[in-house]
Amino acid sequence: MIERSKPLSLTDEQVRVMDPLVKAIKEDVHETLLLHGVTGSGKTEIYLQAIAAVLKKGQEAIMLVPEIALTPQMVTRFKARFGDLVAIMHSGLSNGEKYDEWRKIHRQEVKVVVGARSAVFAPFSNIGIIIIDEEHETSYKQEETPRYHTRDVAKYRGKRHELRSC
Repeated sequence: MIERSKPLSLTDEQVRVMDPLVKAIKEDVHETLLLHGVTGSGKTEIYLQAIAAVLKKGQEAIMLVPEIALTPQMVTRFKARFGDLVAIMHSGLSNGEKYDEWRKIHRQEVKVVVGARSAVFAPFSNIGIIIIDEEHETSYKQEETPRYHTRDVAKYRGKRHELRSC
């Protein structure tokens, strides 16, 4: 059982970052935003609070991480904040696990997906935000057929859903 967490108080710098993001979420403005920050600078808390704002509006969120190895850490943080509303998607899952997670998403039993590049295809119909953590990483490029860049798919889905990307 993962112990639930509450939103942390943001630093002044984090608040400055959150303001335009929250404004875009509230006003349903489709925008691509870039967040710079070194490891430990509090980006994940910004992600969590932005997703909370989207969920409050009844929308869904996709959180992408560059490597499967990072997924368990991120999943723990997200499940601590959002509980059973979180699904996991990455290639390290067995076919049965992938199917179970996909069904939870498709049946609208969850509102947040955390995973590697393939999670960008999660079957949500009311996406409010797609976050690509460490977007510069080469692991977001699918080299085998079908070839795609996760960033491009996220931008396309964002345009279709009129949402914010971060």
